[in-house]
Amino acid sequence: MTKASVWLPLIGLSVMGTVTLAAWAVDEQEVTLDQVPAAVKATILKESAGGKITEIERETKNGKVTYEAEFMLNGQEIEIKIAPDGTLLGREVEDEGDDEDDLTLDQVPGPARAALLRLAGDAKIVEVEREKEHGVVVYEAAWVVNGTKHEAEVTADGALIETEQTIPVDQAPAAVRAAIAKRFGNAKVVVEKTMIVIYEVEGKIGGKNVELVVFPTGRIHEEGGHDDGDDGDDGDDDDDDDDDHD
Repeated sequence: MTKASVWLPLIGLSVMGTVTLAAWAVDEQEVTLDQVPAAVKATILKESAGGKITEIERETKNGKVTYEAEFMLNGQEIEIKIAPDGTLLGREVEDEGDDEDDLTLDQVPGPARAALLRLAGDAKIVEVEREKEHGVVVYEAAWVVNGTKHEAEVTADGALIETEQTIPVDQAPAAVRAAIAKRFGNAKVVVEKTMIVIYEVEGKIGGKNVELVVFPTGRIHEEGGHDDGDDGDDGDDDDDDDDDHD
């Protein structure tokens, strides 16, 4: 990844909206409640408090494993992030206003409208939606080029969040096609090539190197820090990895 103030395309492929195959050393796999560690299961059951659990994912990023669970409780959609030892790392509650609203292009704020038109180029924008993600209003537009559907999402001030392009399976990289064939066999699938914008920031706070990953909406994805002498300390890194997989 690049450093602060530079946007980085994170390229992934979504198949039928259920499986994500991504680069950047990230692997996300949908699992059942019985497939997670006992400590993680206990935390999910405690936090969901009898609510309907709609999805559980096991995420491996750069060797670090975490679990994310979504559930409905008292009419609200809640997402939690959990460490392998059952520690609750984060909790997000979707606002009641998170439902998508169809708009006309004229109803989109000027900076966002200009950004979407620039991305679409000569193509006609055929669909515009407004939605709220993690408390931030974003705008999404769709257009078609040579029979291929394209989508882009931006903030109200025109900052690009992500782009999506529906592609035939045979246009995916060979390794991705192999993964799709292994999971789906000859079943018909829809493949979307996604580019996500993120900002990775590195700096020092109190003598420690701090790394921060931020989305264009301002949402922080992860934060970590280490002492100056931590680099190259293989023994400590190995211990950390072992803890993650306990």
